[in-house]
Amino acid sequence: MSAVWAEGPAARGGHLYGVGVGPGSPDLLTLRAARLVATADVVAYHAGRRGSSQARRIVDEAGLLRADVVEEELVYPVTTGTSGHEAGYYGALAEFYDACAERLATHLDAGRSVVVLALGDPLFYGSFMYVHDALRPHHPVTVVPGVTAVAAVTAAAGTNLCLHEDTLTVLPGTLPTAELARRLADTDAAVVLKLGRTFPAVREALRQAGVLARAVYVEHASTPRERVLQVTEVDEAEVPYLSMVVVPGQDRRADAAGRAWVEEQHADSPPSPRAGAAPGTVHVVGLGPGGAGWTTPETTRLLERVAHVVGYAPYLARVPQRPGLTRHASGNTVELDRARLALDLARAGEDVAVVSGGDPGVFGMAAAVLELPPTRGTPPCRSASTPASPPPTRPRPGSGRCSGATTHSSTSPTTSSRSRCSWTGSWRWPSGTSSWPATTPGRAAAPTPSVPCVTGWSSASVPTAPSWWLGTSAGTESRWR
Repeated sequence: MSAVWAEGPAARGGHLYGVGVGPGSPDLLTLRAARLVATADVVAYHAGRRGSSQARRIVDEAGLLRADVVEEELVYPVTTGTSGHEAGYYGALAEFYDACAERLATHLDAGRSVVVLALGDPLFYGSFMYVHDALRPHHPVTVVPGVTAVAAVTAAAGTNLCLHEDTLTVLPGTLPTAELARRLADTDAAVVLKLGRTFPAVREALRQAGVLARAVYVEHASTPRERVLQVTEVDEAEVPYLSMVVVPGQDRRADAAGRAWVEEQHADSPPSPRAGAAPGTVHVVGLGPGGAGWTTPETTRLLERVAHVVGYAPYLARVPQRPGLTRHASGNTVELDRARLALDLARAGEDVAVVSGGDPGVFGMAAAVLELPPTRGTPPCRSASTPASPPPTRPRPGSGRCSGATTHSSTSPTTSSRSRCSWTGSWRWPSGTSSWPATTPGRAAAPTPSVPCVTGWSSASVPTAPSWWLGTSAGTESRWR
């Protein structure tokens, strides 16, 4: 074995190396890492205030530290969020990393080779990154990748992390609980690191995201101290910093490339209505133009009781996660797809909120939901004109009602022929219901969900009574006075 890792170039003078030493076990060191550590003039490593360094322990147990090697122990001035530094915790760390770079630069300027050890991989939440950024403009730098703790904890848990089109998100446990819960709910598979004292908040975020039951806890992965438990079984008083939580994916099969198309399993297939279930409701809501303070109480109450939220991902990020809430985030320019999903969910008996920034009627999702015919397979209606029959009186806040019928022209996405579709509806401003009969020729009427619209503060102005503006996904606008 020693002959194998010894093959290849040794560490070069005046050269900086960031070397990943793996997650904990010495036999997970790469051959290149072992060769560079064994031939370096200087070996540096970061350590806690008690002088402990897991990275140094790994290379020492591997027998790679020569007797004549110069060791540079880089001791953190602070390891928690509290500091007496005038610029706080991050100010203290920035000053520390600058000092580390100066110390190592002295060796590099003298022509010595310098290896900086990094637990796991140097560029994956590693302290080496800050030294790298400071010294790279002035000295040659080589990064040697290492086996990450993510790979080690997944192997220890003995679970598939993500399959097929599952998305994987790596999250620091130091995120605020609400933000962590939202991100856990928005992904298929996840790994949460930086635990220790953050564990109670992480467990609460897992609960809010509805993934606590399948979350696995691993500490000291790949070492003799390795321990694997369900998160629900962990004593929060005994959680070390070197621990992680794994949330395995559930084999999401939504292959847009069409390599293994199975229509019944495709994620875009509409949910089947429950036998005897009444249709649900699609609520089209506005979140307002900014922070939570601009979201109306009506919208807040509604979001606290629906089972599904559908929307553009940045807007959906503003909706707090809670148990029982399923999130359906999507990209921009797919408004009709979002509307179709919401209506399909409602036909299956679910209560759904479609969210918009600002007000849903001002170039928001109200137009997309109203444009979409009620039966799957019917071409969407895109507004081409103002309403044919404007309301007899303009709406008044909380009491006025507008009703009328209008015909819109549309072009089917699957054919080039023009088709006509119509709806009737009733509005109550600022909230009310609009519903449409299922009138697709040749098909039985399907249960039709109602579609209340809840206004929100727009970014342009406060919602007022004198006029109703409706911006459509086609870029046109309708105005009722």
